[in-house]
Amino acid sequence: MKTKTMALMLVAAILSFGSVAFAETGQVSVKAISADTLNKFRQQTVDLREQLKAKDLELRGLYAYDGIDMRRVDELEGDIKEIKAKIRSVAVSMNLEPCNCL
Repeated sequence: MKTKTMALMLVAAILSFGSVAFAETGQVSVKAISADTLNKFRQQTVDLREQLKAKDLELRGLYAYDGIDMRRVDELEGDIKEIKAKIRSVAVSMNLEPCNCL
């Protein structure tokens, strides 16, 4: 019993120190943007974002089936990458820093 408790405490300690080290290295700078610029970006990308949502939902639907059509999955993943690239290019053209989430 003592061995299990000590092992659990050791794992918890390692994880806590690892998360602190990761948090210190992952500093993010945030650039302030105006609400007007953000609204323009949203207006310019509304069609792209709707396409992205539709492709994502279709892809999720394919993953729900037992027999996955991998050719269609590859097509959808490629389409999603292209749409995200277009959204990033709009952000860059408006002097916005695109996030890593796209």
